[in-house]
Amino acid sequence: MKRAAGVAFAMGLAAVQAVAAEAVPVVDSVEVASRTFVWGCVAHMGAYAELRDKLQPGHDLYLPQLSPADAKPFLQGREGEAFARFDAGVTLVLLKAEEQCAVFMQKGSPDRLYKQLDKDLRAALGRSFAVKGAGSEVKGPMVARFIDMNPTGDYRAELLKRYGSEPAGLRTILTTSETANPNLQAIITIGTRQP
Repeated sequence: MKRAAGVAFAMGLAAVQAVAAEAVPVVDSVEVASRTFVWGCVAHMGAYAELRDKLQPGHDLYLPQLSPADAKPFLQGREGEAFARFDAGVTLVLLKAEEQCAVFMQKGSPDRLYKQLDKDLRAALGRSFAVKGAGSEVKGPMVARFIDMNPTGDYRAELLKRYGSEPAGLRTILTTSETANPNLQAIITIGTRQP
């Protein structure tokens, strides 16, 4: 009788643990990296001081800031700050002098990240920009893939009226390597490009 009760208790405990394990969400580093880039770097392009404020505790994009020593590998000798999503292996970097924003992903599929970036950029910018893949470039173990975003429709017309010339577009660059650094899978950056 005691043995049957013990077996039943063990089975019940195993069932509870299985349910608890299912309740803990698995963090998808690809989705986190893409979302961090689009909601952070892209949404605040040209306003990185505002992004810096939103990354602070109590704000909607809060990420813990890395110490200067921990940020050093991401900054590579440049002045700036690094903020991390530790559970996903994702780090957002703001470089001061260049007014540049980048997202680093430690582990994840580069192909999935490219597809997720394309999807998220289209969802976020599709009303004002034509978003399209723009090829790739290989340099040794590094592969750079490009996504161009060009103003379109009423937004393009407004920019033409305001500035009198064809507006510059944006380019997202996803740089990946399977072998260059085992602790870094991808770097995502954004910049302007001439029409």
